Amino acid sequence: MQTLYQRIGGQEVIEKTVDRFYEHVLADPLMQPFFANTSMDKLRTMQMEFFTIALDGPDTGTTISLYASHQGRGIERQHLTRFTEHLLATLREIGMNESDVSAVIARIATYSDQILGESTIDG
Repeated sequence: MQTLYQRIGGQEVIEKTVDRFYEHVLADPLMQPFFANTSMDKLRTMQMEFFTIALDGPDTGTTISLYASHQGRGIERQHLTRFTEHLLATLREIGMNESDVSAVIARIATYSDQILGESTIDG
């Protein structure tokens, strides 16, 4: 049985998704301020690692603390909602089937408490 990572096309699709996703995010006035002083190369790498881990891809050897990465940045539910809307649009834009789109969104949503600082438990 394939993992979600394998089913969607693996690393190639993850890279394409992350690149296209940040085109959307950086064009959004609500989201832009969060990335004003951010190394986008580093962020893209971290986001690819996050998606790889979250979608049951190969072990990257990286430990990501979503809570620590997002703590104190002023991220509210409205920002996370917008993030999800951009991700949803991106997944559809790259041609992912709706079943896999739903599975990816559901998997990513399981991390929302850590991103919003409502939980300090990673994993």
